[in-house]
Amino acid sequence: MKTTTPDQVEIRIPRRAEFVRVARMAACAVASQLDFTFDVVKDVELAVGEACANAVEHVPEESCNEILVKFSIDPTQLTVEVFDRGQGFDPDAAAATGDGGLDWDDPGGLGLVVIREVMDDMVVECDEAAGTCVRMVKYRSR
Repeated sequence: MKTTTPDQVEIRIPRRAEFVRVARMAACAVASQLDFTFDVVKDVELAVGEACANAVEHVPEESCNEILVKFSIDPTQLTVEVFDRGQGFDPDAAAATGDGGLDWDDPGGLGLVVIREVMDDMVVECDEAAGTCVRMVKYRSR
């Protein structure tokens, strides 16, 4: 049985708001090469932008000066990982569950909710030493 490694694209951007657009453009370019509809391409772009914006907004400046965005493409899915060197957080506590735990008047705090809504799978892994990884998947056959 022949196995192939996924095609990968990686970019590193400065952890500054003005470079989130670069990550969004890369997501759009990568997703556009696949068999996704225009709407799905825009969903991937939005999710990557939200994950990068969270890293810019919530990671202390002294902890991290760049964001790594890694796209892995295989025949069944596109996986996007957004890495930062921040101290991490409790993703369950940070995500809105619809049970009233979110202040809807607060202008921030919806990034993970948006990502969960537009991607097929999402997981956040936090490690004090390694930082935070937001892993998002969009299946190609849906």
